[in-house]
Amino acid sequence: MNTFSIIIPTFNDELNIRKNILQLIKKIKKMKINYEMIIINDGSKDKTSKTLKDLKKDNKKIKILNNINNLGKSLSIRKGLKLSKYERVILIDSDLPYLESFEKIIKRLNQNYDFVFINRRHKKSSIKNKRLNLYQFLRYLIGFLVSFIIKIVLNFSTIETDTQSGLKGFKKFKDFKKLNFISEKFFLDLELMYYFKL
Repeated sequence: MNTFSIIIPTFNDELNIRKNILQLIKKIKKMKINYEMIIINDGSKDKTSKTLKDLKKDNKKIKILNNINNLGKSLSIRKGLKLSKYERVILIDSDLPYLESFEKIIKRLNQNYDFVFINRRHKKSSIKNKRLNLYQFLRYLIGFLVSFIIKIVLNFSTIETDTQSGLKGFKKFKDFKKLNFISEKFFLDLELMYYFKL
C-alpha cells in the first residue's frame, strides 16, 4: 500500500512552518499517497506551537508532539519514530531542504529500496550559491570533516558519508522497533545509515 509516515522536527520556526507544511501537503496531494505527518516541536520559545495547533485543525493527518524543553533533533525524531504507524518513513527538516527530490525518495521506496537519501557529496551535486558566508562555509567545512571521519572509522564509501542532509527515507525492517538508538542531539541519521549498511 502507498503509505508513509513523514516525520518533521522543528524548532523556533513560527515564520516559516505554516507556509512550508502547506507547501509539502500540496506536493503530497499531487502524488496521491496516503500519509501521516508527525511534526515534533522541539521546545520552541516562539509561536511555533500555536501555528502547528492551527494546522492540525485543518488536517487530520497531522500529529503534533510538543517537547517541553529542547531535546535535540535526534531525540525528537526518535519520539516521532515510536509514534509512526507506517512501514515506510520519510525524514525531512522543517525548512524542506531538497523538496524537489521528495518525489524521487517516494518513488525509490515504492520500488522497494530499503534506504534512500540525498547525497551532497555526489559528483553531480554542486553548491548553487558559490559565495558562502562565514557560517555557511564553516558548516560546509565541518560537514566535510565529519564525512571524512565517518569514511575512515565506519568504513563507509564516499557515497554514504553525507549523513546530515535533511531528507531521507527508509523502510522499517523486521526488528526495527528493537533498535537501541543512542543519539540524543545529533547523528541519529548516522546511526540509521549504519544499521541499514549492516
